Amino acid sequence: MDLDIDSLINGGLAFATVLALMALNVPVGISMLFVGFVGFALISGFDPAIVVLGFAPYEAVSKYSLSVMPLFVLMGNLANSANLSKNLYDAAYAVVGHYKGGLAMSTIGACAGFGMICGSSIATAATMAQMAGPEMKRHGYSDALASGSIASGGTLGIIIPPSVMLVIYAYLTEQSIQALFFAALIPGLIAVVLYMIAIRVYLYIYPDEGGNGIKMPLDERISAIKKVLPVFVIFAIIMSGLYLGFFTATESAAVGVMLVILLLMFRGDLTIKLLKDATWATIRTAGSLYLIVAGAAVFNFLITVTGLPFTVVEYINFLDLSPLGIMLVICIIYLILGALMDSLAMLFLTIPVFYPVIVAAGIDPIWFGIFAIIVVEFGLVSPPVGMNLFVIKGVMKDTPLKTVWFGTIPFLMTDVIRIALLIAFPALCLYLPSLMYSQ
Repeated sequence: MDLDIDSLINGGLAFATVLALMALNVPVGISMLFVGFVGFALISGFDPAIVVLGFAPYEAVSKYSLSVMPLFVLMGNLANSANLSKNLYDAAYAVVGHYKGGLAMSTIGACAGFGMICGSSIATAATMAQMAGPEMKRHGYSDALASGSIASGGTLGIIIPPSVMLVIYAYLTEQSIQALFFAALIPGLIAVVLYMIAIRVYLYIYPDEGGNGIKMPLDERISAIKKVLPVFVIFAIIMSGLYLGFFTATESAAVGVMLVILLLMFRGDLTIKLLKDATWATIRTAGSLYLIVAGAAVFNFLITVTGLPFTVVEYINFLDLSPLGIMLVICIIYLILGALMDSLAMLFLTIPVFYPVIVAAGIDPIWFGIFAIIVVEFGLVSPPVGMNLFVIKGVMKDTPLKTVWFGTIPFLMTDVIRIALLIAFPALCLYLPSLMYSQ
């Protein structure tokens, strides 16, 4: 087989340069924009590169489909500012807190609940670290179990819809956001169950590293659960509206924001300061995300002009790998990259290359989207540079980073099981979208 060596060299140099700039703490978006522009200019000429720089970023960030992203971010920030996360934690504690490892399991449950209105892994991890970390320490939980459960539970924020990462994948591949949201539900629930099992197994092996919480009186348990029912109602309205076609993904985000605002008004928590803080937090987050989108748009022009995606597809076809073999190769690449770089950057850098490969192999793009997000989750808690690890370390300052690394190991093992289940049983994520399209 005659490989296009030039495309491999040019594409490889482009990726290596981006990674090098990121290692020097250059922002992801700036790194991709700079390398994309310079590389395109060297290959196609300065004038065409100026043209690309002029229209590609604007065209990327002005797409209507991306408007859903800041709305979901705003919804999460409003919920976070109003301490809905504490209500979710209290409710989870009321249900499972009195069992062995109950506080850690409560953290997982609260992370899942907060993920339904937040969509950010880092925000979920940071919020729960402030709340659950001191509580678990007070009840004698080891630093490893406390930090590991919070870091891993935080990853649920990007798989349980609404998820910013799913929105970005939908944008990059032009897939249905609705289908991706429904495809993520069952894998997200499986993650919650497996994480709770991991806690019980860990405490079976190390019984002294966690204990039982206090069983709350029945009336207090009911009261705690009642406080979070509106959160589940909001989630149900968003998902049922999408399922029945009452509104689009963008409209559902707007509906979610309004419902959270109405909830805060009803509770008497809505203030000018809260709105101001949530809005500014959303602007900062959305601004950084849009910068990455703009940079990726220019960088993807470079990757396309190098011919790297087409060369990779040809090479995969030459190897005659089965779809399972292709997914195992992609999984290994993702696991390696996940230990070296930011998850969002990983998604933007790899999807333009991997997507043509999986389409050519006949792999369902919706299924692959969930697979990719789960592996990205894995990267968020994988040493040495898993983002959630540093978030937890930043909040739980007395906990050594090595302890946080050790604490995530049981949860990483369950993630491997979840990835294997997803590969073995694609219906786990394709069943619900098929029901939606059958309506």
